[in-house]
Amino acid sequence: MNAVHPELEARRPDPALGSATLEAQVERRIAARTLDLPVLPEVATQVMNMTAEEGCSMVALAGVIRRDPAMASHFLRIANSPAYRPTSPVVTLQQALGRLGTGQIRQMALLITCKARLFAVPGHEREVRALFQHSLAAALFSQEIARARRWNVEEAFLCGLLHDIGRPVLLQLLVDLQKELRVKGSADTVAAIITAHHARVGSELLTHWALPAQIAETVLFHHDPGGAPTFRKTALMTALADDLAHALLESKQIDEAAVRAHPTLGPLNMYADELDALLAKRELFAKTVEAIS
Repeated sequence: MNAVHPELEARRPDPALGSATLEAQVERRIAARTLDLPVLPEVATQVMNMTAEEGCSMVALAGVIRRDPAMASHFLRIANSPAYRPTSPVVTLQQALGRLGTGQIRQMALLITCKARLFAVPGHEREVRALFQHSLAAALFSQEIARARRWNVEEAFLCGLLHDIGRPVLLQLLVDLQKELRVKGSADTVAAIITAHHARVGSELLTHWALPAQIAETVLFHHDPGGAPTFRKTALMTALADDLAHALLESKQIDEAAVRAHPTLGPLNMYADELDALLAKRELFAKTVEAIS
């Protein structure tokens, strides 16, 4: 085996030093609120604003969405996905928008934006696809929990969809920092930084996007729902949906006994028949996640 020249060996990044540098940089930027947070794209912003108005024109909305061909094609895929059970194929954007309704259009605009812009870190495609699938599954579970509780279904969907949005944002930041600082952090360090800070970064991103305070707080406390100062119930809902999504996609099987002992069920006041109805939709949710992602 050829020996490595001492000068070349000295230039190699020290993984321990790189990991420490990355941790310090991320913590400093979070504390100083100087993270470079992604901006909500113009078309998505217009869709959000238009669907919030009474008497929103579907013709005008279709015109805005057509300016983003990727978003338009995604709307058609979603309208034809198993969760929406079309009696006949939806072939035009106008049909898709009519079938979804303004609340669901708003949800889908954010879903499509996140998938295309945030869950897209070059070199980490497999990892971020898994993150997106998990987030979508959590959104579907959150929506059904909210429906059973007669809560706002649209906001519940977004709580589930966006609960881990800080993860791809931090992953992209860490990829960029390693290039910028010419350091190399270990895979374990990168994972630990993301796990430690994703809830806070995700919450700050949603505040930056001017989404409702309920969603931002829920994202911040989805791993500690008892600590949520104002929206504890939606944090509990999202914590349950998060665990159900992990079980559905990672083990491919939900342990019903474990679910029935989940600590959020009592505070959520979920009855056995409501939980049965929720679990009955797991196959539909799995098919929807696969169709959309």
